[in-house]
Amino acid sequence: MRITRILLLLLLTGTIASCEKVLEIDIREQQPVLVIEGWLTSKRESHTVKVYYTSPVIAGAAPSVVSNALITLKDNAGNSETLKEMEKGVYEISRIRGREGRTYTLSVAFEGNAYEASSVMPRLSMEPDTLEFKYKTKQLLFPDEGYYPFISGQELEGIGDFTQYKIFRNGKFLNKATEINLFRDKYVDGNRIGNYQLEIDSPFLSGDHIQVEAWSLTEANYNILADIREQLNNSGLFASPLPNARSNIRKVNPSSENVTGFFGASTVRSVERYVP
Repeated sequence: MRITRILLLLLLTGTIASCEKVLEIDIREQQPVLVIEGWLTSKRESHTVKVYYTSPVIAGAAPSVVSNALITLKDNAGNSETLKEMEKGVYEISRIRGREGRTYTLSVAFEGNAYEASSVMPRLSMEPDTLEFKYKTKQLLFPDEGYYPFISGQELEGIGDFTQYKIFRNGKFLNKATEINLFRDKYVDGNRIGNYQLEIDSPFLSGDHIQVEAWSLTEANYNILADIREQLNNSGLFASPLPNARSNIRKVNPSSENVTGFFGASTVRSVERYVP
């Protein structure tokens, strides 16, 4: 395993004297990790599954992909499909459509490795029926002046609903760590939710177009996204080490390579408008 050396220059300044110290730190490059990821939704469009290996951060190389894998998708209603590789490492779900309440099982096999993941497509709770903007001046809770989005909707009765709200500004998906909006009904089950603020990195401007997609999640998918958000936000000099994000991909053969990633199924609804 190759050892990469990094020189860190620490400059300490004081009122009386200053000094600098060079530290040599050995950092071991990690072995590439196999990743399987994909999502099936109720949207009437094709969906994809990606299979690839991570690349060392220090090397800066693009991840290598897994081509010619045998990938199948089936549901509990008797439907089955073998996915076609559209480009290297990217496999298309073209026939099976997502339906609320059904369970979908993804199987991946290549070079003696075999994996499986299952996900039910849950109902969508707290579907936004209103999307509004509020203009906020610069203050503690709103570091930048501008328009901030708020949604309202009826949360369905029955605890155990989870939702992700994806925001698009002028057609561009906002995917920063601070823009992963997750919702659970643990303390608001069955209530009317009003003026629920969506987190964004920077405010909207007058004339901007916004689209908010509500994606239903299972608890497992919610936890995976919460892990990802926490790890992306866990930065800085004194950041605490975190375990790897949870995964719902499991080995079918014990001798298969280690794997991470997730496969999910979501009911999706959207609301959109222009900023006044």
